[in-house]
Amino acid sequence: MITPIGTAAPVLRAEAFVRGEQRRTLDLADFRGTWLVVAFGVRHADILELARLEETFAADGAVVVAATPDDWHDLEHRYGPEAEVRFPILSGVDERRRITAIVDPDGVVRHVGLRRSAREVLSVLEAQLTPLQRAA
Repeated sequence: MITPIGTAAPVLRAEAFVRGEQRRTLDLADFRGTWLVVAFGVRHADILELARLEETFAADGAVVVAATPDDWHDLEHRYGPEAEVRFPILSGVDERRRITAIVDPDGVVRHVGLRRSAREVLSVLEAQLTPLQRAA
């Protein structure tokens, strides 16, 4: 599922749970033009931690997307009542490892790593952005 750093992001199309919205299908390519943080193999605690930092990711210009092997109905049941979870959670994604990929606005993978915390992922994202901010 994960592609090497410096290559195109994986083709991934899955049904997405987005709290308060109808069931729909999303493709990672739908997010071209913005930084994308994709958290694979998420657990409940991961989702809540990412949700707490979602605005900080957004302030850095990144969209958060989670991916899990869980069924869409399970996600709706589990996260429907969670008001703080607003980002898309892709269902039925066959990647159980707790891996995070950071994809640049051109659709190129800039980081792949084991996820320890959302704060760590945010630091990695900001490190990716720092050289770009200096060049601007």
